[in-house]
Amino acid sequence: MTPKRITVAISDAGPLISLAMGQALDLLLLARPGVRLVVTDIVHFEVTALADRYADGAQIADFLVKNKDRVEIADTTIGRLALPSMRLQLERGERVQWGEDFGELSISGFIKNARNFNPGDPTMVLLEDDWFEENMYALPGNVHLVSTSSFLNGLERHGLIKSAKAIKDLIVSKRPGFRVDHLLDQQAGKIVQGTTWVPSFRPRLS
Repeated sequence: MTPKRITVAISDAGPLISLAMGQALDLLLLARPGVRLVVTDIVHFEVTALADRYADGAQIADFLVKNKDRVEIADTTIGRLALPSMRLQLERGERVQWGEDFGELSISGFIKNARNFNPGDPTMVLLEDDWFEENMYALPGNVHLVSTSSFLNGLERHGLIKSAKAIKDLIVSKRPGFRVDHLLDQQAGKIVQGTTWVPSFRPRLS
C-alpha cells in the first residue's frame, strides 16, 4: 500500500527559531498545495507577540505575516483559555506568564480535535525537544514525529535542498545547543498504510 501524505504541524517555537537561524524558514513553503501547514494560536502568539525573546524573532514574525495565506493559524482549546490573560498581561506591560509545554499541548489538542474518524489523517509534528517522545502514550496514533535535523536530512536525501549540513552548521553557529544528532523520523503507529512526509514537499522552483 502507498504511504499516506501528511499534514505538517510545528510543535513550538524551537523549529521556527532554528530554521530562521539557518536562513531556511522558506523550506516550509516547499509543502505542496493542499498540504496543511499549521502553527497553533499559542505558538503563533509566542513567536509574534513575544518575538523580542528570540534573536531571530522578528524574522519569524515577518515570515508568518507574509505567508498568512499559506501558514494556517489553528485555534486550540488551550489557546482560548490562556491567550486572553496573556494578551492582557502584554498590554499592561507585565511579564507574560507562559505555561510549561504550552506549545506542545496545543499541538496535541489540535491533532485530537481535527480528527473526524479514528485514528485520523496522518499529521507530521516538527519538533526539537523530547516532549512528544516522552508522551507518546497520550497522543493519537496518527502522529508522525520528525526532528528538525531529520527534516533537513530528508529534504537533502530526496534532492529538495543541496546541503542539510550547511544549514545545520549555520544554525549551530548561532544556536550552539541545536541538536544536530537528534535524528528522529518516527512513523504514525496506527496508520495501516504507513506514513511519509517527503512526498508532501516539492523541490524549489528554479
